[in-house]
Amino acid sequence: MRSAECRQMEIMESYDVIVVGAGPGGALAAKKCAEGGLKTLLLEKRTLPRDKVCTGMIMGPWAHDIIGEEFGDIPGGILADPPFLKGHLIHVSGAEPREINWKTPVGWRRDIDFWMVEKALAAGVELISGARFLGLSQGADLFDVLVQTGEERLRLQAKFLVGADGATSRVRSALFPDLKVPYASPLRICYKGSLDMEKDRCHWFFPKRMPRPRFDVNHKDDCFLIEGSGIRELRSEITETLTKFGYDPSMKPIWKDGCAIAILHAPLVDGSFVPCRGNALLVGDAGGMVFPITFEGIGSALMSGRIAGESILEANRTNKPASAIYREKVRPVIHAIGQLQRISKALPSEPQTDMESLSRRITEAYRKTLEIE
Repeated sequence: MRSAECRQMEIMESYDVIVVGAGPGGALAAKKCAEGGLKTLLLEKRTLPRDKVCTGMIMGPWAHDIIGEEFGDIPGGILADPPFLKGHLIHVSGAEPREINWKTPVGWRRDIDFWMVEKALAAGVELISGARFLGLSQGADLFDVLVQTGEERLRLQAKFLVGADGATSRVRSALFPDLKVPYASPLRICYKGSLDMEKDRCHWFFPKRMPRPRFDVNHKDDCFLIEGSGIRELRSEITETLTKFGYDPSMKPIWKDGCAIAILHAPLVDGSFVPCRGNALLVGDAGGMVFPITFEGIGSALMSGRIAGESILEANRTNKPASAIYREKVRPVIHAIGQLQRISKALPSEPQTDMESLSRRITEAYRKTLEIE
């Protein structure tokens, strides 16, 4: 933590709450705090609207229900084409594809996230975009937060702090400098055009006859995307698998990008890592709260973001530490992650010979991630 640097700078402004990261969890935590009458600042390191590597699927009851309850119906113009998927199709090499029928809104994260941020601003949240979190120090009652905006460094102050700044969270690193975090590194490759497959489904492919490595294909607007953490090692399998759907390996992609996923399921579940400290709370990917199996994070980010906002409002009323409240309220999220972690561990880790059995087990595991309530 850059405590000396924070102390030396003049305080530019004080807030009740500072939220770092303007994804779904951060936007909702900030919105809840502002609606409760707290002076709330939302910081985002990139200029909004900004993109994020993600399928953009609003998967499962948590994501779908919380968006409806807290933000309202997603406007049609925010979603992609097609705006809704029928669900998922599981392709295990050597087995017939299996369907998971689950109506799923889908869009680009730059549009979905920015819509949520605009809702937060309408509730009274202040926003500074292009603000990179540099460090923090903590006094008896307040956090000093140091951020960089262009050529200027600002020292901001708040009673409560929410880290919603993703898998490589700087807030988490400042609060837990000794925490060892392993990462997965998914890639996304976008091509112009379409493949000869159902565009209103997300297609999951398992070419190695086991649950991982895998990749998925989904269509948005006038392009299709190949995504997954196994793309590097599955290059030949991707070509072989997708050629039958009209994929031309000589095609040049529009772009390639990638992201990181913090793999903190085990310490979250066994309690060796608690995603909060004092009046500082971590939500979504910053707190390691992404679902095993699918690694979907919108639903868990929204749920933990809502809980963080509620915990801060209660802490402000009662003068209890926000972490004491959040630790109890967030238990259902961690319990759900534990359930899915056990299902994931029960899946085979070696190539299988009974492909239909493997396909059935993978399909049921993926279905479980959609049924978490």
